[in-house]
Amino acid sequence: MWAERRELKDRRSCPTRCLSLYLLKGRRRAARRDEESRNYYVDRYEPRYLLIICLILALCVMDCALSYKIHGWGGSEVNWLAAGLIYGSPVRLLLLKLGLTSTGLVFLLFHKNFKLLGRIGAGDVIVFILAVYLVLSFYEAFAVLYISRILTAA
Repeated sequence: MWAERRELKDRRSCPTRCLSLYLLKGRRRAARRDEESRNYYVDRYEPRYLLIICLILALCVMDCALSYKIHGWGGSEVNWLAAGLIYGSPVRLLLLKLGLTSTGLVFLLFHKNFKLLGRIGAGDVIVFILAVYLVLSFYEAFAVLYISRILTAA
């Protein structure tokens, strides 16, 4: 009846890459077929991930500021990489910390529908990182308040 006249290769012959032009104009938010329900990329991400990542980056800045404040009072840094940088420029420490954190978060976001070690979702890891930063920030904020009360009382 009708002859097939398409000359372009079928775009569905291979899966979408994590970095593609569809990231800007694509519509895919979830798997379309049952056989794609694991380890797939999407074009659009849920707004909650943007909120979570922004919170993590804000807590990262807060962690850097509080660590620098505690170090100024004679405290020590547990992280050996940050310990080497905290003696230098605080701006360099902040930029490196934000750079490493944001790079890791973007990687996890691209792979949010993948299972790590066959069980743990990368999206769950992002939420876990938020929880760790919340605990760390509350601990450091409590330490700063406690130390500042001791210093003002003395």
